[in-house]
Amino acid sequence: MTNVEKIFKSYFGYDKFLPGQKEAIESIVSGRDTLVIFPTGGGKSLCYQIPALIFKGITLVISPLISLMKDQVDELLGVGISSTYISSTISDREIDLRIQNMKKKTYKIVYIAPERFYSDVFIEALSHVEISFVAIDEAHCVSQWGHNFRPAYLKIKDFIDKIGNPVSAAFTATADTRVQEDIINLLGLIDCDKYINSFDRPNLSFIVEKHKNKMRYILKHVREHRASSGIIYAGTRKNVEKLFLFLKDRDISVGMYHAGLNSISRNKTQEDFINGNTKVIIATNAFGMGINKADVRYVIHYNMPKTVEDYYQEAGRAGRDGKRARCILLYSNEDMTLNRYIINTNYPPVKLVETIYKRVERRGKRGIYYDLLLNSYSRSKYAVESAIKKLIEHGYVKSDNGYLYAILNGAFDLTQESIDIHKDVELNKLIQIQGYCDSNKCLRKYILNYFNEDTQVEKCYNCSACGFKITGKESKKLETLLDDLFSAAKGK
Repeated sequence: MTNVEKIFKSYFGYDKFLPGQKEAIESIVSGRDTLVIFPTGGGKSLCYQIPALIFKGITLVISPLISLMKDQVDELLGVGISSTYISSTISDREIDLRIQNMKKKTYKIVYIAPERFYSDVFIEALSHVEISFVAIDEAHCVSQWGHNFRPAYLKIKDFIDKIGNPVSAAFTATADTRVQEDIINLLGLIDCDKYINSFDRPNLSFIVEKHKNKMRYILKHVREHRASSGIIYAGTRKNVEKLFLFLKDRDISVGMYHAGLNSISRNKTQEDFINGNTKVIIATNAFGMGINKADVRYVIHYNMPKTVEDYYQEAGRAGRDGKRARCILLYSNEDMTLNRYIINTNYPPVKLVETIYKRVERRGKRGIYYDLLLNSYSRSKYAVESAIKKLIEHGYVKSDNGYLYAILNGAFDLTQESIDIHKDVELNKLIQIQGYCDSNKCLRKYILNYFNEDTQVEKCYNCSACGFKITGKESKKLETLLDDLFSAAKGK
């Protein structure tokens, strides 16, 4: 048994690797830069957690998802792996303490938000830490052609150069060939190995429904599958709350999750769902990253997502146990209007961004309370929130314990063009997901082709466009076959 296999078994309790997992891990352990593209549930996290235990120094995991950082750190601590995270949610004093502990090699894995790389002081501090491996999660964020471009990701290459070019690996669930090229070039991955698994999930049924009464459809579906766990995604917090109350008033075991709720409430909702105390969760896309629940039997989208990538990632949280599951998208023309509005609002006028920045700057070391800033303009909260987000993304301000502080005092050179540069990309991706909803051809083929995966199959007979030929005894046979395949992969 190799060292990789021993760690896989002893720390994480698995016997068999998922497809591509072992090969990707061995590539990283051998010292090669690596690109890993596995679908949701494909086991990406272990591909950097296992090498972290083999390398002598510390492993940095760069992740844009603060809630996911904490969840993964808690899981690693639970299996005896010393870990921590550094983000805007902790104080500068605590950050300094964790950096000092990094210098003492107290941790094996440290999660870091990419926005930290706007700080030269922070980068200089890390240059004195022995870092053996850098893992870049959600690596598609580095590409302006990706669906979640984050300007801070463009700083990662310089940071890797600064700390002596340790082994680096990039991970994502969604990247077409153009985004893959950007990941390799913009992150400076040298002569890297690629491990790309098929995007196909044969156990998932893809369904688009153009239903006049979406809430009634959801109620009927939930009642018919009362014993099953399901996730229902909605495009806004308002819709999440409306659906939650609608189902709760009809005696459905339901939870609610969105970024506007406090962390205690969100954590309890998440735990109740994972443990099976709550069967259905209504959520915005803030829910789901890193959620380790294998038996989700359906994912319903009350609103159409903005991109095929978002849809595939969220729908892919169904059926991670390999058994059959349904991915249902409830589509209406209003969804296009809603998403266009959200995209347009995400790219605020540069004058509003500059006005807010100057106000934060005037407060100096005192900072300004986030909620006060949010409520002190005549514009919509969403527009002000987007302007603040842009300031954080581009490294002009930082968030600390509910307060905002200026970082680049006196320097504001952001332009409307640099704000809008990704807007056309998002609008084009919106047209692509609309094409999926309107398609009268195989939905599975549409998704695979979108990710540049060639398939000769014209009909899958497991989507709403192709129909569902598998019924009765055939359905049971397929269920048994999928069980066997999944058990073989998991070594059960």
